[in-house]
Amino acid sequence: MAITKPWTVPEEPLTAKPVPLVDLSKPIPSWNTPEYPAEWPRSDEMSVAPRHVVILHYLYSALSTLLRRRGRPFAVNQEIGLHFIDARGQAQRCDPDLIIMPFPNTGRGSLRRQDMPCPPDCVIEVASQSTADNDLGIKKTWYAWMGVREYWILDPIDSNDPAHFERGVLLPDGPLMGWQLEQSRYEPLKTFWDAAARTWTAYSSVLDCDILLSQELHREETDGGYRILDPETGEPLASSNEKDELLAEKDELLAEKDELLAEQDVHLEQQRQRLEDQGTEVAAFITDLARFRYGNSVVEQLEELMQQSSAPMPARQMVQAWMAAPSTEEFLDAAGRYFGVSRTGP
Repeated sequence: MAITKPWTVPEEPLTAKPVPLVDLSKPIPSWNTPEYPAEWPRSDEMSVAPRHVVILHYLYSALSTLLRRRGRPFAVNQEIGLHFIDARGQAQRCDPDLIIMPFPNTGRGSLRRQDMPCPPDCVIEVASQSTADNDLGIKKTWYAWMGVREYWILDPIDSNDPAHFERGVLLPDGPLMGWQLEQSRYEPLKTFWDAAARTWTAYSSVLDCDILLSQELHREETDGGYRILDPETGEPLASSNEKDELLAEKDELLAEKDELLAEQDVHLEQQRQRLEDQGTEVAAFITDLARFRYGNSVVEQLEELMQQSSAPMPARQMVQAWMAAPSTEEFLDAAGRYFGVSRTGP
């Protein structure tokens, strides 16, 4: 069939309305009312282990540092209540371990999904034996329904068994699992195990950073060994303990520098004293020779020249050359030129 008319892209309908811009700089409210309480009673089953706490503390600090550097509105909230309406129209509440949003919120109360101008960027849960099933089940369903763009579950691996580190303890596909929302469904994100380095890594495109789990850090640190990698340097953002160690090293280096400067001051003072002593000896040598060669009246004029000058005492050879002058006037003129002082006397 012959083409009789070139194909063109259809124009947008003139009645189409532009998508309104969303102001992400305006904080959403926090709530603390009987209907939306700020605190939620924590049962014994939900009690958390110390490693769970320090993992969250590190992630909160590291992600806040990283996002603050980018200069865009954001909020990182730890264990804050989140109220929403589920797919069946029922009011629900969950408490994400960590929720990262592209807009700020006021206060420390609970949040409502209906107040948000857009879905949260990311939720991170640190699993436990009592919460892993919910993290993998109902919470995953809820976060997808709310439009959370990315969801991560971390296994704290409360074990020193290397095999547990390789495959995880609480999660089915390793200690680090993540999903990204695509067409209202969560699709799994890739995680990588490096057997030589004994590390797990994964990339978060929403947060634009890599997540690292290091067996060495897990073994040596109490924070579980999770790190956020700095996109600019590729190095892990320091934990609180590591920051304290860096500050301690810095303080130690400053103390060593102060000690070296103090030693230098002592050496300089000793050198200054030696030069002063040498100057005194040379001054005595000059006056003794002048007294012997020209008499006391010349010595008085010479001492006046030396007192008015800031020049160092001359070498003995130069003084001996002055003494070769046949007259008092020539001797005092030579000394005056050296000390940079004009004679005013006869």
